[in-house]
Amino acid sequence: MRPRRAPPAPQMLTRRALAQSLVAGAAAVGLPVQVAQAAPAPDPVLRDATLRGLALAGYRGDPVTAGAASAAIARLAETDPEGALLARLYRALDVRPSQYYPQDRPEAAPAVLSLLHDAIAATQPVFFGYSDLSDQLSERLVLPLALVHPPQGVKLLAWCEARQGYRQFFVRAMRGLALQPGSFAARRMALLQGLVEKEGA
Repeated sequence: MRPRRAPPAPQMLTRRALAQSLVAGAAAVGLPVQVAQAAPAPDPVLRDATLRGLALAGYRGDPVTAGAASAAIARLAETDPEGALLARLYRALDVRPSQYYPQDRPEAAPAVLSLLHDAIAATQPVFFGYSDLSDQLSERLVLPLALVHPPQGVKLLAWCEARQGYRQFFVRAMRGLALQPGSFAARRMALLQGLVEKEGA
């Protein structure tokens, strides 16, 4: 008498496999099948405005709103790690809106700000002449990471290729700003992470 074979172990069916079999079965019998579309990528301008709003929630004098904003930023790490890093930078450095700057400080030129926003979005290097607080002139090739708005004026946070380190530049002190060829997209997340750690954000 032959020994009985053990019945085959039941196979685990994942949710994705189950969904695929149900869709295939429905299509086979002629039922209409609606395939879910991937969610569209968020509008970058709207995303950045939302991140800045979350970052500034702690300055509104409402601890409930501030707590909700902090929880939202923490959750971003799961779905939008880059957004979470930017929100932390904005919370640390984007302290007050530009209309509160002292009147004796020149404003950043709108055309320069527009070009910097474009360079950040395209992860494209920029070159400019810069006059520091001691009126020392230098030329810089940088990888632009973010713009922030402390009381002293709009600043660019960037990786400086000449200094091989993170630097902050007042936008109003830039001259001859120009986009450079190439992209640092592959380095952006690592550079942002390093910047967050440096700033203690």
